[in-house]
Amino acid sequence: MNQTYTIFISLCVLVFSFIGGLILFEKSTAEQQQWIIHLLDARVLLVEQPTFLETIFPHLMIAIVFFLFYQHPFLRKLILVICAFKISFYGFCSSYLLQTQASTFPYVFWWFPFQLVYCVLLLALANRVNLFALSLYSIIIIIEYFLIPFILYNN
Repeated sequence: MNQTYTIFISLCVLVFSFIGGLILFEKSTAEQQQWIIHLLDARVLLVEQPTFLETIFPHLMIAIVFFLFYQHPFLRKLILVICAFKISFYGFCSSYLLQTQASTFPYVFWWFPFQLVYCVLLLALANRVNLFALSLYSIIIIIEYFLIPFILYNN
């Protein structure tokens, strides 16, 4: 019963946060959209291939805040808020990519699958930090770094 409840809460956070990001995108101006995206994950705005630091920085920023909150028993409850923030940004950037790109190729083969996996892993880590989820998260970051040039710049 407890595991079913946790999965239900995680799915609700995923759905409502993504929809919140879509609504936030519609309510913001073009300058605000580019400022937010540049602040949180500039790879969406880049024309050339991102460096390894540009690939790892957005994940490192969320991970540091995530694990600082995880160390304190009272702040541990706010980890779902961090996950909701990341998922809202996922929805925000999804709208941006679909609205500004000439083709949906980068969105379909890069942004959507990788960000969905990151968000699901963050929600899994929010419930219980374990070595398997951390390892999988790190491996996917490395895979993304090596696949971005092939997906985005060789199509």
